[in-house]
Amino acid sequence: MIPFASEHLNRYLSSDLLPLIPLGILFVLGAIAGQGVNAWVRRMSLKPSIQPLSRCQTCGERFPRWKLIPLLRWIPLQNRCRKCLISLPRSEFLLELATGGLFILFYFMVVQERCLEIPAVVPPGFMFEWRLLYHYLLLILLVAATSIDFREYLIPDQITMPGMLIGVVGATIAGQLQIVHVWVDWNQAIPGLSGPYIPEWIKVHSHWHGLAWSLAGLIAGGGLTWVLRLVSSVLLGQEALGFGDVTLMAMIGSFVGWQPILLILLLAPLCGLLIGFVSRMVTGKTYLPYGPYLCAATLIVLMGWKWIWLAEWPSTVAGAPPEFSIRHLFGDALGLAILAGIALGALILMLLLLRGYRAIPVKRR
Repeated sequence: MIPFASEHLNRYLSSDLLPLIPLGILFVLGAIAGQGVNAWVRRMSLKPSIQPLSRCQTCGERFPRWKLIPLLRWIPLQNRCRKCLISLPRSEFLLELATGGLFILFYFMVVQERCLEIPAVVPPGFMFEWRLLYHYLLLILLVAATSIDFREYLIPDQITMPGMLIGVVGATIAGQLQIVHVWVDWNQAIPGLSGPYIPEWIKVHSHWHGLAWSLAGLIAGGGLTWVLRLVSSVLLGQEALGFGDVTLMAMIGSFVGWQPILLILLLAPLCGLLIGFVSRMVTGKTYLPYGPYLCAATLIVLMGWKWIWLAEWPSTVAGAPPEFSIRHLFGDALGLAILAGIALGALILMLLLLRGYRAIPVKRR
């Protein structure tokens, strides 16, 4: 069936257009997923009189069936309710559009750029496709968490608890979904002679390793975020992180493992400063939830994992090991303590800068 379809398409399309077909399919699937997120977020809304996607949010008028098609239901000059003339939510259209684009970008980074492949972890055979699907589920959960956190300033358990279950169960059943093993000691590697030390049980008991790897990420994500929440509250006299952020990071950890969690917590404050600055200039809002920053940092770490994990500064002496390597920090307790301290310091610095920035008056036109 596949070769026949390929020959049939080659007859009508040029070789330059053929690669665009899977990308178009991914975009459509992403837009459909975005519409599903919109419907899901509406059901989780705290507003007492929330309407489904098939009805107007203001008057409850039922829309024509064609307006339930992702993206097409928001058409210029026809994007108003025919009864009350209220415009359809533009944010929902943008979310569907962004989710379709995110599906394409992630596919390009994983399949074309091999952003998740490192020498110590190469998924065997069809596990590459299963891991891709596994991470697409994580993307949908991140989009849902970001959307509702922007709207309601909370991340409900309806997103994070099923997400944790999917993360742990998927990793356990498949056994080969990790982007890095639960423990890899790079400090025992000898350049040119041997690679990093990987415990033998990881190779023999892949399903048990999947369970251990996912649970370690879950505990690290939730536990470290809880500690950051307590420390920032004590030092700054305000609750910097909500409990939804704790469960969100636990869910993310169940999909990516504990090592990426430290990097996500390190990058999240930088994302917060950038997004907060842009939002303040555009909307004048002085407060934004922290969940979207965590989601943005997760996407950066996932799509840049190969380059982040393998980053190193070579030694000036020929044949000597590198002077500094990111992955070496995860091989001993001192390196982990350094990373955790940097993440905590970055969070506190971001909160202090945002507190001072909120005090600056903004002139609204």
